[in-house]
Amino acid sequence: MLLGVGFGLLACALWGLTYLLPIVLPGYDTLYISIARAIVMGLTALLGLWVQKAYLSKVSFKDWKFAFVLTMIGNLIQPWFLFTAIQYAGVPLAATFFGLIPVLVAIIANERDRKKGKRYLPNSQLVLPLGLILLGLTFSNYNGLVESFSSGNSAVNFVIGTAFAIASTVAWTWYPIRNADWLLEHPKVSPVFFTSMQCSLLLPFGLVLYVLVWYLKGDMPQFLGPQPIDFVGWSLFAGVMCSFVATALWNAMSQRVPTALVGQMLVFETIFSVVWAHVYEWKLPPVSLVVGMACLVGGVVYALKLFSSLEEKDKNESVHELPTEI
Repeated sequence: MLLGVGFGLLACALWGLTYLLPIVLPGYDTLYISIARAIVMGLTALLGLWVQKAYLSKVSFKDWKFAFVLTMIGNLIQPWFLFTAIQYAGVPLAATFFGLIPVLVAIIANERDRKKGKRYLPNSQLVLPLGLILLGLTFSNYNGLVESFSSGNSAVNFVIGTAFAIASTVAWTWYPIRNADWLLEHPKVSPVFFTSMQCSLLLPFGLVLYVLVWYLKGDMPQFLGPQPIDFVGWSLFAGVMCSFVATALWNAMSQRVPTALVGQMLVFETIFSVVWAHVYEWKLPPVSLVVGMACLVGGVVYALKLFSSLEEKDKNESVHELPTEI
């Protein structure tokens, strides 16, 4: 479980960097950024499929269809929602809504385990860690939200950004639960291979979509936009490191920890997104942000302790159930 948590932290650190894309590429519509990122993910995934081609015989056409649905929602539609929310309403608002995902995933996944007859935590035990996470979100994003309200951003832009932030939250709440379900049901399939399955399906779709969007929108005279070198460079970095590698690390974690804890690990994406934003702007974090981060980390660490106790109970029961040799 600790190894899985380590993989999850690295994934969140890389995912947090994607929040900077609309900021470092201000001359680009978020739709172009999302599609370019998806194309690079697809190119990278082809190498992953070739390296781990032995797993091809272990998956069915049904698995490929499921991977397509997952990748469209998790790696193309959701990032577009997120980038658009940032563009219209700023990073703090997007990060606040995104920070609700760990709470939602933990509650939903824990309830699903209860209904399936699996080991689960009583909701009363989740109140403290989830409460700490919500408190941390409030403290972490308070100053940023106040600044966004006082920066002259129009009410229309704020409403549009909020709508896209809610859509992004719904999409990314669904994705980790269903993604973890498949990985837990297929423990013998490499998480990197499943990542390659998902991302490779983005390539043909992304190429056609980019050409169509560029032709139909007609808002960029140049095919690669006003800053082609920056656009290609950031797309390569985002597609390879912040997307393919991050998703592979996340999938590796999803095979090692309970889905309810997987959801709470998403809180670190919010933490890293805020940290990277401050690093980019060379600003020291305010006291409220430091307090908020401490609450967020405390909530996840406490949850990790609770789920570790469940894992220990499972191990002890499996030992007692071993047949005694006579």
